[in-house]
Amino acid sequence: MRSTTRPNIRRWLAAVAALVSSLVLLIGVSAPAQAAETSWADVGNGARVLSGVYSVTVGGATYEVARGIDNNVWFRYNNGSWHPLGGDNSARTVSPPRIVEFPPGQVMALLRGLDGEIWYSRATNGPANFWAPWTRIGSGARAIGSPLAVLITPNVLHIDVPNDGRFVSYTGLYSFDGVLSQSSSGWRVSEYARLSSDNADIEGDSSLVVYNTGYGRTMISDFYVGTDGHIWEVTEYSDGAPASVRRISETAVCDSGVAAARLGNQTTVATPGQPGFADQQRVLIACIGTDGNVWTSQSSDGGITFGNFSRPSGALAPSTTTPAISPSGTSWTLTISWNGSRSTLFPDHAAVGKRIS
Repeated sequence: MRSTTRPNIRRWLAAVAALVSSLVLLIGVSAPAQAAETSWADVGNGARVLSGVYSVTVGGATYEVARGIDNNVWFRYNNGSWHPLGGDNSARTVSPPRIVEFPPGQVMALLRGLDGEIWYSRATNGPANFWAPWTRIGSGARAIGSPLAVLITPNVLHIDVPNDGRFVSYTGLYSFDGVLSQSSSGWRVSEYARLSSDNADIEGDSSLVVYNTGYGRTMISDFYVGTDGHIWEVTEYSDGAPASVRRISETAVCDSGVAAARLGNQTTVATPGQPGFADQQRVLIACIGTDGNVWTSQSSDGGITFGNFSRPSGALAPSTTTPAISPSGTSWTLTISWNGSRSTLFPDHAAVGKRIS
């Protein structure tokens, strides 16, 4: 039986003093990729982006967002043409936007505003690019990076964001009878781990919710890069309280933030014995290594253990920004903003991706 005693926060401050500064990833073992992969391809149909492409599929339709080279949020529906989200050319951000299914059956885009707050908009008609006006999630986020949004339950969205103190601000967004409301606690701050001072790291970390067999319950896993340049995982309870902090790899070192995603249904968490449990236990993480190219690693036990980092198959894939990973039921789509100064295989800032299964 797992102890319900939560860790002493003071111990995290000492144990995670390493969770601070520059990002440098991947001096790892160059093992061959073990997954089935497609070739790298221009997945943006000529679009130029400053981030990877984030997507969600709802009702059989795919919604995608990216940060454009004009720092606006760009959107496309079902692989159609790209447009400023909602036709609004003023939705400026200097961090990658995110997109989720929340509440169930609806699509929500989130961004860090230039005011340091987190804003959301919901699609009202995807094919027509109709979106509700941007709404601020309370005040006090003090964000300096992208929001990390994951569903705890179909009606509870957990949101983490790196703040100007280089700790993590977090809150919850609740859906009841179609009405959204923020947690009564507003934005709270977790001071058990301090984040990197590298801007690319701050803008590109990741979060997921998965059943953790070690704890015997659903947990939140946040992935960051520490002062030692390694990837760290902070495992949290559903209320955001820390359970453990650990380094993922002794050899992998990153030059970007960390992308992470699990497979399977993204709005519910399967427990052992339930349909879809094995798929949801599969986790992919990725970042840009010190060689300037994409590296990845996989887990088949919900992120408890990861294999060696390796470059994806095919051509080297250079980028200066954090990769994006968009999951489906049985495969991931890994996308990057292509670094044309390192390779002329694709134009500079092209949205380039591949599928990994």
